[in-house]
Amino acid sequence: MTAESRTLRDRQTAATREQILEIAMHQLGQGPRGTFSHESIAEAAGMSARTVYRHFPDRASLLQALWERLREATHTRFPITEDEILPMAQTVFREFDANETLVRAVLNSPAGTEVRERGGVEGRAAFTQSLAPIIEGLPEREKSRIIAVFVSVYSAPFWQLLRDRGQLSAPEAEKAVSWALETLIHATKSITGPRLVEVKKKK
Repeated sequence: MTAESRTLRDRQTAATREQILEIAMHQLGQGPRGTFSHESIAEAAGMSARTVYRHFPDRASLLQALWERLREATHTRFPITEDEILPMAQTVFREFDANETLVRAVLNSPAGTEVRERGGVEGRAAFTQSLAPIIEGLPEREKSRIIAVFVSVYSAPFWQLLRDRGQLSAPEAEKAVSWALETLIHATKSITGPRLVEVKKKK
């Protein structure tokens, strides 16, 4: 096979993968009304299910690719330092509002829930890193609980609760999530402060 033919094949492969993801994202955007499977994607794309499986051998690999696509579409980012937590939360909530139709559809879709769980994994890893300096010395179970609360607040479901059940406007929701996270940070520091002193003394 020549270099030119390999390049053409690579472009065709990339185009097919992109088509699959575009259709899958569209199906996610239909919310609970839509269908979502390798077979339904193949039918909508006018290709065989075997082709979809060739690019995404299982549901997990397809969901991971869709999470990455959703993350880019909504500009979702996670903080890796304590200083990034508050400003990034406001930015993420602003992006949820800018992509409200898609975000709400994903929140209300069974497949969307699976996609978002990929974000949960990424979020837990990020908050484990960003909170590390202020949860040092705590028992592992306590660390896990604190991280879980931060991840839950820094999320689309929490955004939806503030907008719908809390009846907050978009700017008010941004301020609310910032206040909630700032309060959590102060509360965590009040717990860990004395323990950090003890840990450092022992060292």
